[in-house]
Amino acid sequence: MNIGTAIKTLRKEKGYSQKEFADKCALSVNALCQIETNNSFPQKSTINKVCEVLEIPTSYLLFFSISAEDIPEAQREIFDTLSGPIKNVLLREVADSKKEIMN
Repeated sequence: MNIGTAIKTLRKEKGYSQKEFADKCALSVNALCQIETNNSFPQKSTINKVCEVLEIPTSYLLFFSISAEDIPEAQREIFDTLSGPIKNVLLREVADSKKEIMN
């Protein structure tokens, strides 16, 4: 599970700099950097705040954090087939919410 990579991907999709996002999440830039590089795992309260700032359900963040290694080998082929299209749909939704905020 690469929750830090997922946070970084979604943060960038929303157009936040690392500093701006850290401020909104009440984190230091160093703490956010440690999370985004998967050197530390965020507390549940941090995950909730990240999702609040990104305006996404926690399930989106968790889905983006799943890697093939997290899936039982017997289901990896179907995961590999479906995860890309599902992520694209979710990213479009994230991008659409970004547009609504800007208007």
